[in-house]
Amino acid sequence: MRNLTDIEVDANSQVLLEMATCGVEHWGKNQYKIAVHGAATKDRPIPHIHIYMDKDVYPYTKFNFEISFIDLICKNEINLIHQIDRAKNLKKTNRTSCSWTGYGDILTGFRKFLFEPYKNSGFENFSDNLEHIIYEWNKETDYLKTENGGNPLKDYLDEHGLTIHANYVKYFENK
Repeated sequence: MRNLTDIEVDANSQVLLEMATCGVEHWGKNQYKIAVHGAATKDRPIPHIHIYMDKDVYPYTKFNFEISFIDLICKNEINLIHQIDRAKNLKKTNRTSCSWTGYGDILTGFRKFLFEPYKNSGFENFSDNLEHIIYEWNKETDYLKTENGGNPLKDYLDEHGLTIHANYVKYFENK
């Protein structure tokens, strides 16, 4: 994870200018990192979660799966919206052509990871990894709002008329 000294804040827009790593997991034969960055990067029109090869470096060209955060939170579905696997000569940039076929170990591992207890014992206290991912996305989107109790992901959902699936309402209740 990162130290507070690793965080850059843009004073004008109050967003973080980096990607937050939310976990590193071994699925199948490889080790992957799960990461998010906020809406300010504008690389995709919807909030999403990245899965990278652990040893790959920016711009993460060897392996990059992007999962729709909206489909997860609103539909209880883990859907790919972008996928690159250079080892298999695969590059799909249209969500309708993306598929988990051949990547069942990653899908199963990611699904399990989401609801495992959060392991990092720092100053944050999250019930599970999904709560941590939501927090990091929020922080990456609007650091000050998040630190003051706001929830930018909830704001995004409300602004787009999206309904949170019953399984995930607990992550958006005021604490």
